[in-house]
Amino acid sequence: MSSLTVRLTDREERDLQLACEQTGKTKSEVVRDLLAESLRGYRLRQALQKAHTELGGAARQAGWLTEEDILQDES
Repeated sequence: MSSLTVRLTDREERDLQLACEQTGKTKSEVVRDLLAESLRGYRLRQALQKAHTELGGAARQAGWLTEEDILQDES
């Protein structure tokens, strides 16, 4: 396992300490959990963005409605 040094603001330190107290986990455990959750969301957003870029034009040509089409129609 590798280590990483991160500088926290006073508020972030208090929030992290509170999360530790609430969960009974160490700072490292809380940070690892939050990082893993954040990275999963990041990877999902990246995959969706890539799919939108690659398939958006073909979907419009096929006559499929996209989120952009629906949002534009609400105006």
